[in-house]
Amino acid sequence: MADVYANATRKGLKDFVAISTCNRTEFYGCAPLNVIKDILKDQLAVTDEQLNEYFYFKSGKEAIRHFFRVVTGIDSQIIGDYEIVGQVKKAVQLSREFGLTGTHTDRMSSLAFQASKEIKTKTNLSHGKYSVSYAAAELITNHQAERTIDRILIVGTGKMGQAVSKNLREYFPNQKLTITNRTLSHSQKLAEETKAEVLPFESFINHLSDFDAVITTAESNQFLINPKDIPPMPCLFLDLSVPQVIDPAIKNIAGVTHFSLDEISFFHNQLMKQRVLEIPRAEEIIEEFIKKLADWQAIFMHRGIILGYKEKMTRIIHNGGNPGPKIEKSFSGLIQRIKAEGYRGCTVIQTVNDLMALEK
Repeated sequence: MADVYANATRKGLKDFVAISTCNRTEFYGCAPLNVIKDILKDQLAVTDEQLNEYFYFKSGKEAIRHFFRVVTGIDSQIIGDYEIVGQVKKAVQLSREFGLTGTHTDRMSSLAFQASKEIKTKTNLSHGKYSVSYAAAELITNHQAERTIDRILIVGTGKMGQAVSKNLREYFPNQKLTITNRTLSHSQKLAEETKAEVLPFESFINHLSDFDAVITTAESNQFLINPKDIPPMPCLFLDLSVPQVIDPAIKNIAGVTHFSLDEISFFHNQLMKQRVLEIPRAEEIIEEFIKKLADWQAIFMHRGIILGYKEKMTRIIHNGGNPGPKIEKSFSGLIQRIKAEGYRGCTVIQTVNDLMALEK
């Protein structure tokens, strides 16, 4: 994402954040749509036609509401996925490092994080440990009744691979975990954190028979595991990669159980129907925080006018005393009226008249 942020900086953006999770990549920015599209075209080397075919575009309040739904876990493959909050926080922090967390992005993300916390506190939307990585762990638990799963191989050490490894170690403290990744040092680092073993990526296909379950989180443009690679023994395969890296045709092999990311999501959504009942209340909370954002925006748009009049009035009525408290009280009232009624010149004039009357 560093290249994307650097490009946004070169194009003069002040508010821009890119979010990348296990199943989505989204870009938020305060800029004309064509500028955002140019950033994507530069990064992906695609045409306008391809962008329009594979991307969706939202603007204004619709985009803000979508951001809140993403952060709070309503718009997730696993409803109420609370890991998304941490992922968005890291995205905002990276945006900040590039000087792209402007006033609007900062306020929007701050209120979205507050909304997420309130939803988690006041609803059951995120009750329990539910996320894609936890779903994988619970699916393995579900299959323990059918077969013994003591040896687990994790392919890939990206964000998802790290989450899966740590969650599996939490779920199964005594199971043998093995990690493989194209970059050996990444495997070694994660293995140290999760008390796992390391298997060279170049030879992991030849060792599939050593494991009861294989979980893939790696990225690849072609299948990493094919039917010809499957040993003649029972094995559980969980493909969390996007796109899939395990050929779904392995389902036809006797003794093999295979789940794609979509199937894992469906499995858990069936178990979480109660969460769906919490969505209306969660959306009410989101709307409350969007209203707070709109109120802030109404004042922010006129901050120059407010501060300008405030400074002028301080100079006009200052006569050796301390007019500060009166001015603060008067302009606090002005801000509240702008929130309720919007900005009008007569509102400022009335505030000035009221303040002058206090000085007579």
